[in-house]
Amino acid sequence: MEKQSNLQLDAMQCKFDLAGKLWLKLNQAEWQEAAFVLQAHSNDIALKKALSNVSVVWVPTEHVTLMEQFVPGKRKQDWLAALPYSLEESLAEPVESLHFVVLNRDEGGLVSVAIVSKNRMQQWITQLQVMGLAHVQLVADCFQVPVADKTNQQSTEDPSDSSSIAWSVALPKPNQQDQRCLVRTGDYSGFAGSMEWYQQILELQTQLQGTIEPQEAEARLTQCERSVSSRNPCQKFNLRTGIYQARSQQAGLLSLWLWPSILLGLVAVVYLLTLSFQTQQAQAQTQAYQTQTEALFKQRFPEIKRIINIQTQAKTAFQQGAQNTEAGIGPSFLINQVEPIFKKYPIIQIKRLDWKASSGQLAITLQAKQVSALQNITKEIQASQSAELKVKNVSQSLAEGVLYVDAK
Repeated sequence: MEKQSNLQLDAMQCKFDLAGKLWLKLNQAEWQEAAFVLQAHSNDIALKKALSNVSVVWVPTEHVTLMEQFVPGKRKQDWLAALPYSLEESLAEPVESLHFVVLNRDEGGLVSVAIVSKNRMQQWITQLQVMGLAHVQLVADCFQVPVADKTNQQSTEDPSDSSSIAWSVALPKPNQQDQRCLVRTGDYSGFAGSMEWYQQILELQTQLQGTIEPQEAEARLTQCERSVSSRNPCQKFNLRTGIYQARSQQAGLLSLWLWPSILLGLVAVVYLLTLSFQTQQAQAQTQAYQTQTEALFKQRFPEIKRIINIQTQAKTAFQQGAQNTEAGIGPSFLINQVEPIFKKYPIIQIKRLDWKASSGQLAITLQAKQVSALQNITKEIQASQSAELKVKNVSQSLAEGVLYVDAK
């Protein structure tokens, strides 16, 4: 192959053969093995540009299993996980050694899938990287053939025959080195093989499915679908998914998830800052509560100069005050005496309790909507204990007072 300075960037085609070798075709020249071409023209700038412009490398359909399987499930994550194991009984290799590519899933749950050996995928990609084709898509070569035109089939066949099936077949030319038939049996299905193999499959499928109408077609190296308007018509048939994605695909996914990742990070930062602020606020409230508690403790027990454990010291001081009262009657005893009576009056609120050790009195600050409620509870307490009510504030909707219960 001679060096071409005016090489068209869209004139190169690439494919793998059944032996796993990569082949190149420039313009109207014959197919040549890629390793020899690149070795002989390693410094050809035009050749490198042509390679960089290749988007699809075709692989033999004989190495790709195209199947359809019903897989239930609404969530994509669920039916994708179940897909390999739903096909396990139909496969000759363990599912762990195979690469599964979902081509399509219809509304009824029927999944069209392409299956390739992981070892073969790795061999193909390794060669692509060596040849500078790490960016390309890998597509089964049966998808070079367009889908059969069913409209044309109905016009030539009996309209009442609904069982007839159309295949689109690209037959090898007499002078063609690769004597393989490429057959497209549907939008996402097909096979390839020798003429003998094709005839056997056609006869077998005719017995199983009914009449099959083969339509001769020409293999097109630049198109996978009938729709020529698509910018990337072979993308849905690309075998390079998951860990085998091309660099351009990985970069596209990275840009797709970049802003969601940034927003997620900002949400996490805001959450951590809010949590830190709430923690500091709680610590400040705890400190203020502790300070107020210590101040009240010193006010109530001025004789205690050093605070070690405020809860234990307060409990001990109250017990000592109860023991020092006459006949063993103290604040705890009085509270136990009057508590059942207060339960009868849920409308009365106890605002404060004070123990006056000098006079042996328990002062209970009360609040109710009516002063009559305070007077009634005082009368009931007076039946069992010496008590006196002093009313402080009285209004139309609120009455306040202090009930003094004597310990003597």
